Amino acid sequence: MSADSTTAYETHAHTFLARRDQSTIGVDVAAAWAASLTPSSDVLEIGCGGGLPVTRSLVRADINLWAIDSSHTLTHTFSQRFPHIPVRCERAQDSAFFERSFDAVVCVGLIFLLSTEDQITLIHRVADVLRPGGRWLFTAPIQTGSWTDINTGHICQSLGDRQYVSVLETAGFGLLQRHEDEGNNHYYDVELVD
Repeated sequence: MSADSTTAYETHAHTFLARRDQSTIGVDVAAAWAASLTPSSDVLEIGCGGGLPVTRSLVRADINLWAIDSSHTLTHTFSQRFPHIPVRCERAQDSAFFERSFDAVVCVGLIFLLSTEDQITLIHRVADVLRPGGRWLFTAPIQTGSWTDINTGHICQSLGDRQYVSVLETAGFGLLQRHEDEGNNHYYDVELVD
């Protein structure tokens, strides 16, 4: 079991790809969210993995996409699958996010892999790279607790709905909607209001 999600996902990258590439969980939520954005929006995907199935659903929308992931294997696979999308191998905690701002950010299956401190920091960093009125879709359980990631053995933790909403509000976000996919994953759809 790894204490660092970056190491864990790089170590288990091929196993993760084999499982995630076959899944359609989350596709409908991501696709509907992307379709709700203003056409030609600039969108950052944090934790893109190999791009399947989420990125594939995003590229069908009329948006401009950039992506980051901390795994060299996953970003290499992503760049082969989506050569037209700029991708960088960077940890979300350290990324400069292409040194630009965005209209929207999507982050599926990542935030709960981070420490409590890194989760809170990432929420504020996303607020910093979003343009006024920018949207953010991310997954996080509404329950408070920890569990072992089935892909890597990494310990994950959820801050729980009350704390996520509190931190989001402190960072200047307002909650627009909540979604749940067929895998019982909870999505926060928020907008930068400050």
